[in-house]
Amino acid sequence: MKIAIDLMGGEGCGEQNLEGCLAYPYPEELIVIGDLARLDQQKINSLVERGTQLRPCAAALTGNESPRAVLKRSHDTSLAIGMQMLADRKTDALVSSADTKAMMVLGRSVLGTVAGLYRPAIAKAFQGPRGQFYMLDLGANVHCSPHLLRQFGRLGSALQSTHQLPAAAATEDIGAGPDATPRVGLLNIGVERGKGTGDINRAISLFEQDNCINCIGFIEPSELFSGRADVIVCDGYTGNLVLKTIESMAGFLRGQLTDLANETDYGELSAQIDADRYNGALFAGLNGVVVKSHGSASKRGFAHAILQGREYVASQLPMACEQMLARE
Repeated sequence: MKIAIDLMGGEGCGEQNLEGCLAYPYPEELIVIGDLARLDQQKINSLVERGTQLRPCAAALTGNESPRAVLKRSHDTSLAIGMQMLADRKTDALVSSADTKAMMVLGRSVLGTVAGLYRPAIAKAFQGPRGQFYMLDLGANVHCSPHLLRQFGRLGSALQSTHQLPAAAATEDIGAGPDATPRVGLLNIGVERGKGTGDINRAISLFEQDNCINCIGFIEPSELFSGRADVIVCDGYTGNLVLKTIESMAGFLRGQLTDLANETDYGELSAQIDADRYNGALFAGLNGVVVKSHGSASKRGFAHAILQGREYVASQLPMACEQMLARE
């Protein structure tokens, strides 16, 4: 397995991402892309000694480019090179902390989407009281038609059925699991029909008519971690607000537990809400595994994003998504 790493996305000119590569337990799988001359040569040499391949590249995106500029002037950047390597099958996955918009534009242009899918979605797994559940879209598509939301319901079902977080796999009651049909809910301001927008109500009708979706109806934000749904679908605007609220609250709670970390119960709880463990989100629906890390992720968080990409490749996720979308 080979995983391309865009060192230059995010903050700090690649130093934190480089640290994340050093923390990754399988450095021989990595192909790092970036302005290597600007980085700590001792760390670069340490990666090379452990089997990492290097791909020098001085150009990087700033995050302020328009979609048109990304398409016209980014072919020699670290992100574009990583995307092309993935398209040419010289690598099995790409991990980057570049701007979401740029990753979306280049992903669709260079890799394309799986057959039948309108647009990819950003998807992320969370650990709840009954095990793992997925949310999508978390920021790739601000506006989503009812038909696109239905496709996200299918994508989420494929994700949940195919890929389980390590923490969830060790739990006896993990919700749907790989041998059951994932329960899919559509995020709304209430569970009753007629609540929310017209598009949301049209989408839930499409969910219920789709034989590939085990629809449980609407789900409210207060039920996200209830274990009621294995897949929660929403538009990218709503999803991004929810994601950042969850991350902010997790960070606050973890800070409150710092003084109690020496007590076993509190230490375990602190580990469970450690945002670094869940850093990284998948661009679901692209013809290849592309994982986005936070731009400000710690070295440990970036290493977890690489591990996430490795797990998606091992579970043959793109094939599972394509098969789900192709079903009648």
